[in-house]
Amino acid sequence: MAKDIFVIQTMGDALRNTGYKNIECAMAEIIDNSIQAEAKDILIIVSEEYNPETGRNNIKEIGFLDNGKGMEQLELESCLGIGYSTRTDRKGMGRFGVGLPQASLYACPSVDVYSWQNGYDNCKKVFLDINKVKDGAQTVLEDPVQSEIPSKYKKYLTYKMQGQNDAVKEYNFMESGTFVLWKNCDRVVPKTVSFLFKKLEFALGQKFRYFIHDGICNISLIHHENQDNSKRIMPNDPLFLMKPNYVLGNPATPENICPGDNINYTESIFEPYTDEKHTDGVIYFPIQYIDKITGETKEHNIEIRFSKVKKEFYDKTAVAGDPGGKPLGSYVKKLEGISIVRANREIDFGQFDFYENINQPQHRWWGCEIKFDPVLDEAFGVANNKQFVELRKIDKDDYLDEPVKPVWVQLYSIIHPTIERMYKENKKTRENARSSKDIDSPTTKIINKVEESEIPNEESESAEVRRTTSKEELYEKSKQQLEERGVIDPQQEEIVNNLKNQVNIDYQNMGKLAALFDYSFGLGNCYVKFNMDHIFYKTFLEDLIKSNDAKVAFELFVASLVKAIDETNRRQEDENDNLIATWNEKLRKYINAQHGSLK
Repeated sequence: MAKDIFVIQTMGDALRNTGYKNIECAMAEIIDNSIQAEAKDILIIVSEEYNPETGRNNIKEIGFLDNGKGMEQLELESCLGIGYSTRTDRKGMGRFGVGLPQASLYACPSVDVYSWQNGYDNCKKVFLDINKVKDGAQTVLEDPVQSEIPSKYKKYLTYKMQGQNDAVKEYNFMESGTFVLWKNCDRVVPKTVSFLFKKLEFALGQKFRYFIHDGICNISLIHHENQDNSKRIMPNDPLFLMKPNYVLGNPATPENICPGDNINYTESIFEPYTDEKHTDGVIYFPIQYIDKITGETKEHNIEIRFSKVKKEFYDKTAVAGDPGGKPLGSYVKKLEGISIVRANREIDFGQFDFYENINQPQHRWWGCEIKFDPVLDEAFGVANNKQFVELRKIDKDDYLDEPVKPVWVQLYSIIHPTIERMYKENKKTRENARSSKDIDSPTTKIINKVEESEIPNEESESAEVRRTTSKEELYEKSKQQLEERGVIDPQQEEIVNNLKNQVNIDYQNMGKLAALFDYSFGLGNCYVKFNMDHIFYKTFLEDLIKSNDAKVAFELFVASLVKAIDETNRRQEDENDNLIATWNEKLRKYINAQHGSLK
C-alpha cells in the first residue's frame, strides 16, 4: 500500500527547528517578502505582555505590516504551504518555497497572514497553527476568508511616527499590503523589547542597508505598548562609508560614537581604499562559473569594495591610548570581517579563511565587501534560505585539472593581499607615534596620589613579589607588558613608571566566557584587565564608559577591590581567587537571565 512521503502530524517539531541562525535572520525573511512585493514602508510591530514566571513583560506577538502590492488569491492560499513558491526569479533571499512558514515557525507556533489589493476592504486571511496540525485539528490550508486584521493593530493602517529632527513620517497601508502576525512567540530571544530592538537595529540595518540607504524602503520598529520606544532602522554599513549611517564620527571627539545620531556625528569613519587602477575603490572582478543548464563555462563580474579607517579617527594625534578600547573601537570590532552581499542584501559575514586574526586588533580598522548577482548562486554555494555562502579555505592543488576553480581560489589572489596591505598600513599608522602616555589612565594617577599618603603594606602580595623578584626581571616584565599593550620600543622612564604605578588598567578581548575582569600582581603592583567580550561590558559598560567620569568611577570601584585583595593576608590567596571567580560566574548568569538568553 502506498504511503505518504511524510506524516505532517509528526513534522511539527522538525519544522520549528530548522533553517535559521537567529531571530534576526527569520525576521529578515519576512522583510524580504515585503521588499519583493515592492513595499515602500515596512513596520515591525512588537507587542508584549506580563509573564508571571519571569516577573517581566515578555514579547508575545510580532506583526509585519507593509504597503507592497499585496497577494492575489492563489498566492495567499499557498503562501503558508511547505514547498509552494512564487519566488522563482532568484531575486529573493529564499526562493525554495519554505520561507514564510519556516521563518514564522522558527519564532512561534501560530501565524496569520492578511493581504489586500485595491483597498483594505478586500482584506483576506489564511493561517497556520502547528499545534493544531500536530493534534490533527488542521490538516489543510483553508481557502482565504474575508477578514480584518486584529483591532489592536488597525491604527497602524494610517500611522504617523516622529523621527530625527522631530520630522514626522506618515504611513498609509490602505490601498494594498500584507500583514503577517506571529502569535504566542515562544522562541524569540531576547524576550524583552528593548534588547530585541537593539539587536534588530544592528542586524537589519546591516542586512538591508542598501535598500534603506537608496530610499527603496523604510523599515521601522514599533513598540505597541510604548510608542516612545519606536524607531526607524538606519543603514549599518560594515564598510563605514554610507551617509546617513547608524554610526558616524565627529573629528572633534574621534574616539566617541552616538549610534543613530546623524546631527552631531556626521562624518564617515572609513574611506574607500583605492589605487591607481581603482580610483573609486570598486574592483570589478570576473568570476568563472559553469552554467547549471547548459554546462558551459561563463564569466560574470562581481564588485569588491575595500575601505580603511580615516587617520583623523585612528592615528595618535586623534586618539591617545588604545583605539580598540574606546567606544568607536569597541563598535568597529563588532563589524570586523568581510560582507557578502547578494542582490543588494547581505547574506553572510565573516573571515571566510581570507585572513587570520589572532590578537591582531588592527584588522577591525578595515572593511571588505563582495557583491554578486544571483546568477552566481551555485558558484558561491548560496544556501537555500540565503543565510550563508560556502566560502572556505581550499587547497588549490586539488583543482589543478579543473577548468573552473572554486570561487574561494579565484578570490584569494585579490582579497588576501589587499587585506594584508591595509592591515600593515593601519599598524604603521599607530606605531609612528605611540608611547606609554597613550595608555596611562586617569584612574592610575588618582590611585597613585591617594596611596602616596598611605603606609605601605609590606605583607601584601605585590610587596612579596617585589621582595622575591630581581629588579632586572621586573624591568623586563614591565617592558614586555607595555609592548603587549601596544607601546613600541618602551623607553627606560616609561618602563620604570609602569612599575611604580600602584594599579595599571587595561581593556582586552578575552572571550565571552571569561570573567568581567582579571587581575594579577606579577610586576609588584596591581594589574586589572577588563574583558570587552563579557556580556556585562557589552550591554552596560560599553555605553556607561562613554562618559569619562563614569569610566573613571567604575575603574576606581574595581581597582579598590583588587587593591584590597592585594593587601589581605596572603594565606587567603586561594579563597580570594575563588570568591572573585564565583562572583564573576554569577554576574554572567544573572545578566544572561536579565536578557532572557540564559542557556
